[in-house]
Amino acid sequence: MMIFLLASVVFLAFANGANDNFKGVASLHGCGACGYRRALSWATVATALGGITAVFLAQGLIAKFGGKGLVPDALVASPRFALAVALGAGSAVLLAARLGLPVSTTHALTGALVGSGLAAGAPVAFGPLTKGFILPLLAAPALAALLGAAIYIVL
Repeated sequence: MMIFLLASVVFLAFANGANDNFKGVASLHGCGACGYRRALSWATVATALGGITAVFLAQGLIAKFGGKGLVPDALVASPRFALAVALGAGSAVLLAARLGLPVSTTHALTGALVGSGLAAGAPVAFGPLTKGFILPLLAAPALAALLGAAIYIVL
């Protein structure tokens, strides 16, 4: 089971990279500052460094996406639950990326946590879901818009 779990996490990481890798450097290629291969190389290096950094700095985020407090602890401890979450989120992200649809791995993981919990017949705590996931996901774009407008005015 652990080999399947590891493979599913690698699959999720691949799907996330396939979706997000080029976004951060697309403007380098788009404006002609560098060719496609060089921009892709920059994206790969930046993504790898970001992943390594996240191992040390993202413990709270990792804990949040473990499902604790969202579904019963016994379910969170189940490798089958983790396998379902990783495969569900990875499949959703990869399919959307392949179809050219906008997608967020954060949204896919949130949906996979809820969907896997519901499929297991477990009670899903919608209060923590709203407070810990939905409100931050809704607030982030609004906050970014306000800060972007304020910085634009200042500059």
